[in-house]
Formats: sequence, structure tokens, C-alpha cells
Amino acid sequence: MTAKINVVALNMLLSLLFSSAVKANNKPMDITEANKLLAKTMNIAFTFDAPKEGAWGNTLTGEELKNIKAAGFTAVRIPIQWVTRMDSVAPYTINPAFLKRIDEVVGQAQKNHLAVIIENCIDEQLMTQPEKHKDRFMALWQQLSAHYASYPQQVMFELMAEPHAALEKVWESYFNSALAIVRKDNPTRPVIVGPGLYNSAYYINTLHLPDNDQYLIVTFHIYNPIKFTMQGEQWFPIGKPMEWIGTKWTGTPEEQNEITYCLDMVAQWATAHNRPVFMGEFGASNNADIESKAKFLAFYREQAEKRNFTWGVFSYNVGFSIFDKAANQWRSELLKALIPG
Repeated sequence: MTAKINVVALNMLLSLLFSSAVKANNKPMDITEANKLLAKTMNIAFTFDAPKEGAWGNTLTGEELKNIKAAGFTAVRIPIQWVTRMDSVAPYTINPAFLKRIDEVVGQAQKNHLAVIIENCIDEQLMTQPEKHKDRFMALWQQLSAHYASYPQQVMFELMAEPHAALEKVWESYFNSALAIVRKDNPTRPVIVGPGLYNSAYYINTLHLPDNDQYLIVTFHIYNPIKFTMQGEQWFPIGKPMEWIGTKWTGTPEEQNEITYCLDMVAQWATAHNRPVFMGEFGASNNADIESKAKFLAFYREQAEKRNFTWGVFSYNVGFSIFDKAANQWRSELLKALIPG
């Protein structure tokens, strides 16, 4: 009974924080408070990052967002493949019906007192030929910035997830240009930015943010050790993931050190630059055994929170899932690892 009361009290507290921030239009949250809204974030992957919703196994419903909130999560991150929903020629207009669908999702998240990250992902054209597709990238944020200008700070932007390849060389210039566009209509909108090499912790020292922008949250993605997290994932381009099936994670000092080394690297950078951190993605394949995966997730959560990082687990109900879609229930061991009590 005590545990249930504590969960109810926590949800009430988070809802009050959410509501008070909405009311304080003339007194915006500072970025540290905004980042706290991402304390326990669920990635809704394999949904809008697919070229068409439903193509990769999930169509998002309001009931699912209600379910995520009830489980104790505070925010959702929505990976979106915008490039397949825009005209390929100037002025690169976003499909109005699709934008309306995202509005619906954002509205449902707000109704359930969940902060929401509108994220931009999977744009191989931009990664490989950034100069050719720069105008389209800027046009995306021109449209989204104007469209969501009146929304509260609980609606956050992530300019580009996992920049890599040729985009890495010009990423600083590109995100600064996109940020300038966003700031015209959204001076206090929390904007999430990460380093190159797929938002790698190893690249955190390459990230140079504008000193005069105090509404930025730094993100990184981490899937160490890959032989555990990527086991059986045939799409993974490095190594031999099919041969890794059966790999366990038991929490030995060596296994822990591989993770804490990266987290310490980010923490040191964040302290030096006085920036809040969102560990935007971590997780493990469904091919990992449940006991190992629960220990693994709990360790990541504990270490992130120890360093004052907020976090986003990958992902909800397809692939690296915490919710069992077939059984229509949470994988209890995994949920408990992320939301103890």
C-alpha cells in the first residue's frame, strides 16, 4: 500500500510541476527545471520513424500514452522521419495531414501530463550530402518553429538525432543555423543537441554550444556493450550480431567500467560547460535474456541519476521493448528496473 501511495504522490507532484510551468507563460522554466521533466522518458520508436506509421509494428494511440504515464514515466520522445513527409523541392512543405497527426500526439501527451520531444531522425540524404539538402533541413525547422511557437515549454525540439557521416564535418554550423531559426519564434523553447558519431559519448568534446543560449539540453546515446545490446539484431552494421545471441550482462566490474567510463566523460564535460544532460537512448535487444536486461537497465538508470542525467529508455513496445505488445502488459522485471516501487 505504501508503495502505491508513493507512486500516486510522485505522479501528483509531477503533474503539479507540469501544470505550474504551463501557467507561468510570462516566467519560463529555466533549462535545469525543463530537463527535470525528462527524468524518466520513454522512446516511442518504430512508429513515426518508419516511413509510414504502422509499417514497423506500431500505431500510437492515446491509450498507450495514458499507459506510459500511469507506469510512472514523465515524458515521451517521438523519433520522426520527417524527410518522407516533406516535399522534395522548395519550399519543402511538410504534409499537412501528417503535421496534424503529430499535433494529435502532442495533444494527447499534454493531456496525460507528459513532456514530449519532437525529434528529427533518419535522413540519410542529409548525412551523406549535407550541402545538397541543407535548405530542406532549415525549412523543416522554419515550419516546426512557427507551428509550435505558442506551445508550452513541455514541448521540446531535437534538431537531428544521431548526426554522422559527412554531416559530422558541418554539424556545428548546421545546428547553429537551425537553432537561430528556432529562436526567432521560440526564445525559451528547450532544444536538444548532441554530438556526432551517432550522438556518441566519445564525441562529447567535439560539441561546442553557443554561450548565449541558455535553453539547450545536451544529449548522447549509449548502447555499451554492443555484444549484449545488439545481439541478434541483423541490421546492426558492425561485427557479427547473430553470433552474439546468448550474451549475458551480469554486472561484473569490467562490464560496469565500460559504461561508467563513458558516463563520467559526459558528466565531466557537462560540469565544465554548465549544461544539463539527457541520456536520450539506452537499451538492449529483445534477444537478450530478461534477467540480464533487467540488471543492465537498472545499472544504467542508477548511474545516470547519480550524475544528474535525465534519461530516455529505448524503447516502448517494438524491438528493444519494455512493454510486451503481444501480451498487452509491461515486462514487469524491466519496468521495475526503470521505475522502482
